[in-house]
Amino acid sequence: MNLRKALRPIWLLFIVVNFIGLVFYKQLKTAGIDADVLIAGNIFVFNLTIVSFYMLNRGLNAKTTFNFMSAVYGSFLMKLVVGAGAVVLYVLYAGEQKNLPAVFASMFLYLFYTFLEIKGLLELLKQK
Repeated sequence: MNLRKALRPIWLLFIVVNFIGLVFYKQLKTAGIDADVLIAGNIFVFNLTIVSFYMLNRGLNAKTTFNFMSAVYGSFLMKLVVGAGAVVLYVLYAGEQKNLPAVFASMFLYLFYTFLEIKGLLELLKQK
């Protein structure tokens, strides 16, 4: 399995969520979910996942344990700090207009993207 094939489910999720956000925009608003926040959260989490995927893939190819552990912990800390920072900035910026259902949906997307990321990396590792 090559890198492109390992990233395919992540790309597919990104496209599907954005499609749902755009096509069902009014229905999401009626349900109390701000589709703009959901799409922005999806784009943000997708970018975090892609960067994390490449960091972890580099760690899988590392020659030393130190480099492997640096990639794993660096990826984890990057996602944690940047993700938490984004949520805090959104809550501070939006004030009373914040949309918590969209934030929680983005957190769920974070978990789903992480699952797909680990699944793809394990498939790449199996080939080695």
